[in-house]
Amino acid sequence: MAEKGVVVDRKNNLAVIKLRRQEACAKCRACIAGMSEQEMIMEAENRCNAQVGDWVELEMVGSGFFEAVLIMYGIPCLCFLVGLLGSYYLVMPRFFPSTSPDVPSFVCGIVLTVLAYLVIRSQEHRFATQKYRPIAARITTPDPETM
Repeated sequence: MAEKGVVVDRKNNLAVIKLRRQEACAKCRACIAGMSEQEMIMEAENRCNAQVGDWVELEMVGSGFFEAVLIMYGIPCLCFLVGLLGSYYLVMPRFFPSTSPDVPSFVCGIVLTVLAYLVIRSQEHRFATQKYRPIAARITTPDPETM
């Protein structure tokens, strides 16, 4: 099911759309207006030539969505596991054999996870392409529950 939202602004070939936050992303806060509990604002490619005040259906290209999920969740998870397991089995026994590897390995996993998010954040301009951007596909009517 496509998400529905209202166009609140236009920027060249992009539409700025306000939509109701779904339960699945209620606490993510990765969108532009992530501090709002009920609504979020996002930019979408304006393929239906919607004007301010129009209700539109948003779609995401399938492969772009899964690649974005992989980038935001898969890479940090992999970095956490590499940091945790690598330091637990390789670094700690070799360089600190008399120390318990539990806490230092956990800290190493967290540090690599934070570094992964910092690298992803620094490369965000590369991800702002049409491949990862939602599409305002067609003009529609508002949902009664979103009004």
